[in-house]
Amino acid sequence: MPQASEELRRKWGGEQGVGEDKACDYLQAKGFVLTRQWEWCRATPPNEEEAEAMQFLFEEWDWGGYRPVTK
Repeated sequence: MPQASEELRRKWGGEQGVGEDKACDYLQAKGFVLTRQWEWCRATPPNEEEAEAMQFLFEEWDWGGYRPVTK
């Protein structure tokens, strides 16, 4: 069930305030790769803004969060 705050929806909601397109496009542009488990991976941890985009996806769409790339 969608639970993101109105603030997160305004900032990351994309089309009509609820779409995942804006947050996903942002994270991909920052070098994150989405896994089959709906987690975002990158060798370096997310900064505050990147983590906020992931938080929106988790709260609104039940996506996973961040998983570091391990060797």
